[in-house]
Amino acid sequence: MRITKTTRMLGAALAVLMITALPGPAATAQAQAAAETFTIVMLPDTQYASEYWPEVFRAQMQWVDDQQTARNIKYVLHVGDVIDNSDQLAQWNNSKSAMGLPTDDVPYIIGPGNHDLDPGTASTTRTTTRYNTHYPRSTFTGLPSFGGTYPATANDNTYHTFTAGGVDWLVVAMKYAPSSAEITWANSIVAAHPNHNAILVTHAYQNGVTKDTNGNNLWTNLVSKQANFRFTFSGHYVNAGVITQQGTKGNTVHQIQADYQNASQRDPNSFLRIMTVDPNAKTLDVKTYSPFLNTYKTDAANQFVLRNINLVPQAWSTIVDNTTAGRFTASANWGTSTYSAQRYGADYRFADPVSSSDPAWYKVNVPATGTYQVAVWYAANTGYNDATPYIVVTATGNQTVNVNQRANGGKWVSLGNFQLTAGDENKVGVSRWTAGTGYVIADAVKVTRIS
Repeated sequence: MRITKTTRMLGAALAVLMITALPGPAATAQAQAAAETFTIVMLPDTQYASEYWPEVFRAQMQWVDDQQTARNIKYVLHVGDVIDNSDQLAQWNNSKSAMGLPTDDVPYIIGPGNHDLDPGTASTTRTTTRYNTHYPRSTFTGLPSFGGTYPATANDNTYHTFTAGGVDWLVVAMKYAPSSAEITWANSIVAAHPNHNAILVTHAYQNGVTKDTNGNNLWTNLVSKQANFRFTFSGHYVNAGVITQQGTKGNTVHQIQADYQNASQRDPNSFLRIMTVDPNAKTLDVKTYSPFLNTYKTDAANQFVLRNINLVPQAWSTIVDNTTAGRFTASANWGTSTYSAQRYGADYRFADPVSSSDPAWYKVNVPATGTYQVAVWYAANTGYNDATPYIVVTATGNQTVNVNQRANGGKWVSLGNFQLTAGDENKVGVSRWTAGTGYVIADAVKVTRIS
């Protein structure tokens, strides 16, 4: 996230905040340059490859390393059942030989499957002792993208973050049949990253186009509740399918499942998913490929393009400081102030009345077209107006916002959310319509992208 200083302002009895958008080719080109096409690789169940055909598994991961630069591969997502029998050391060793360390070349994350868990009974919870022995938390903490785990000392459930395609991503990997406590943890992680595009990686979620019990539980209590979920990836069932639904916040979530495991034939176990994101075209191109056989599955269930992928933009916030050259133009006589920690030690005031046709303008450079919150900061809470009406003017109409300065001194107060267009010189203007007594004080203005 890049944060730069940009806005501060003050008006008197009635202030007009005018937001207009000017074209900005430089800013637009910069945003488009950052939105590069990139690839995520999904590894379906590898349990039989680990057990019988480790050469197939190694071919998959060798291909990922070889294609990292050409395809701009950012992450490998393993949907679980890394091995078949958790008590067989050779299977764990075969899997680790193929996967390598996550800090080498392309990083990876795993949602442990039921075969990765220790045996249990109907009345006991299956533990993750062996999985954590072979894929411990400490193996992943060296990744710059590593976020954390639940439980805090184990790798049962984990989250990683990374940046690709000009936006931020959050991957939450959850073990087979997560508990309510684990789902509560996942909700807290996703909610804490509202400007990240969230992906859930888990083992059992759907069988083709039908959710199972785990999938319904995760959809109802996690995925559908969070506005920034965009994808889920799962395996477990020998099938392939996509479920597209809207969450409760109106966001579209594509739920993608694939598994090709086969205990009696080598070749089906060799396929992986190549998922290419084009943020400019808003597409996810999915192909199913076997590096071992050098062949694709081209049927509709295994080769398709998802369109209208609306990604959550990166977090962005700016404060305009009129002491910075080129940031501020005004004919009004303004006071002076000292900038410190996004607060101002003294008040800005109009020395003389200014008409609405002669505003004091501030320049605001927004990185991309979208919805932005405009907020004001009041350092003082005494001696000023109880109700300060701001009129916010946008392309879609006017909005009046009343701010009580006495009650809101010493904190940011939102004037609302407004549509702004990418540009080098968006303008925020403040003017006084009529002469009057008293002052309207707005020591700073902050502009923050919402979507």
